[in-house]
Amino acid sequence: MITSSRSLDLVWILLIALTLGGVAIGEGAEPGFWITVIVAVITTFKGRMVIDYFMEVGDAHSAIRRLVRVYGFLVPLLMILTYLFGPQIAKLTSL
Repeated sequence: MITSSRSLDLVWILLIALTLGGVAIGEGAEPGFWITVIVAVITTFKGRMVIDYFMEVGDAHSAIRRLVRVYGFLVPLLMILTYLFGPQIAKLTSL
């Protein structure tokens, strides 16, 4: 994927804005399911932008591209599952 310098700059600014928004949410909101979902959506969006614009996975072999994109969706899903089942996961993984 060939991307212009201007579009990379705009994506970078958007990533910074989303990061600052996530920090504001994290610092000001009470923990809860919907806050976790919002953070997971922001994480998904940011991850997809990094994957597509900065890692240039769009030009990679289709198997690699699919694996990286699945990973980009798997991490936010795990964030939500950890919120929902945190105590059970801790119990399963503790020594």
